[in-house]
Amino acid sequence: MTQQKRSLSSCVEVYTDLVAQGDIVRAYRIILSTLSHFKAAWEVTHPADNAGALYQGYLDMSFVSVAPAAFVDKRLKISLVFLHESGIFSLWLIAGNRAIQKSVFDSLKTVSLGQYTLSVLTPGVDAIIAHDLPKPYAFDDPTVLDTMLMQATEAFTADMIAIVESGAR
Repeated sequence: MTQQKRSLSSCVEVYTDLVAQGDIVRAYRIILSTLSHFKAAWEVTHPADNAGALYQGYLDMSFVSVAPAAFVDKRLKISLVFLHESGIFSLWLIAGNRAIQKSVFDSLKTVSLGQYTLSVLTPGVDAIIAHDLPKPYAFDDPTVLDTMLMQATEAFTADMIAIVESGAR
């Protein structure tokens, strides 16, 4: 039976059986812990930036957003997102609302984005630019994972600041 045809009661039974096995709970806990550690590390190493609260999500995505000082007036942020279905960490340039998103998107259409591409803005798409981080991730070595996520986010942030400034000219 496909997921769409399964009754809601059946879905809950499958879910509770999987939770009872323990792996989902353990995996979800480490994903959220990783994002929380990232947020705390970012706040220490980038005190001028604003870090938002951890968004746990509905097993679709979980994320932490940071607003670099250079983006505060522009109402832009960088989000470190964990996409649960694919198991991918992704970095997103996001905006405070859809009007800002569209304005920034339009300003970047003629800018050289290097290794990045603009997202396709459709309903439900929050990223102006999304960049997936390559697997595998060192969940068994949190220090290595934290370092990789911090370095990748710092590099992405620097690139996004430069790209957005190019688009503003």
